[in-house]
Amino acid sequence: MRTALFIACMVSMAASVSAQNIDTLFYGDAPFLYKDPYGWGYVAGTNHYKDIGKYERFDMFDAADIVGTKIFMAMKRIVGTPDSITIVFKRTGYGADNFIPTQGGPGKTVASIKTTTAAFDTTKKGTVFMLPTPFQVVGELFNPDSIFVGIEWQTTADDTFALAVDDTAIAPRGENRDRAWEQLTGMSYKYQRFNEPGDFSWLLNADIWIACLYRVTTSGLERDKNAIPVEHLLLRNYPNPFNPSTTFKLNMPEASKVRMSIFDVTGREVERLIDQKLERGAFSVHWRANNLSSGIYLCRAIVGNKVVSRQVVLLK
Repeated sequence: MRTALFIACMVSMAASVSAQNIDTLFYGDAPFLYKDPYGWGYVAGTNHYKDIGKYERFDMFDAADIVGTKIFMAMKRIVGTPDSITIVFKRTGYGADNFIPTQGGPGKTVASIKTTTAAFDTTKKGTVFMLPTPFQVVGELFNPDSIFVGIEWQTTADDTFALAVDDTAIAPRGENRDRAWEQLTGMSYKYQRFNEPGDFSWLLNADIWIACLYRVTTSGLERDKNAIPVEHLLLRNYPNPFNPSTTFKLNMPEASKVRMSIFDVTGREVERLIDQKLERGAFSVHWRANNLSSGIYLCRAIVGNKVVSRQVVLLK
């Protein structure tokens, strides 16, 4: 008969993170330590299959800065020198690396933290890891920006460890969202879901106990890698009118310092969107006007010694 690893569930995770104004996205319900049913090891850790990565997907419905993670290690047994662990933050990727190429899985790593097995707490408190440099996601209400947060290790690791996973014996978990993923070795592909319809799947509909720490922002900047920059400065946005978010497209014919701001009808600057040097290219600037009232606003970009502006209408 299985025994739950933890008696109490986590309470108020965000309160345990010392940084101000940081929110927590977490899908876990009831934690459990799942042993590998086919050999030595664990489902969400080291096992006889020589898995080398475990990840949880997070669907972000707001523009936000990803600032870190909180990881709940259920058990660890260190042999000699603690093994190296890399905490990774990945964009969504498609293609041959996934068991089903059209299924979005862990893709390009955009941030990482180097640590060892010694750093992880196993007393149900969880361990917080903060990124030295946050990165942005630009999710919207009906168009989430999904990222994967997880741990990776080498096949030569001799420590034994495992993350907590929802206990599916208490009640169905995971909401059929397939957020738990893993990285395999010895296969023609790298990534698959815990609940993948295949011969080498755990067939487990549950979430891994990993939390994503983020700070909601009202603006986000990203480069449009596939766009062809034009030879003149251009600023436009869509939608317009909007509620509550719109995206500005800024074409940069050459590298320059950029200051982009939003002004109300009195000429008061209500928000600074960009204040940095940008390279030549095309950029998207996402703006959410959650705290502003309906009305006409002016977006003005000072690029070097040139000025471009765009009138926008917020309708709530």
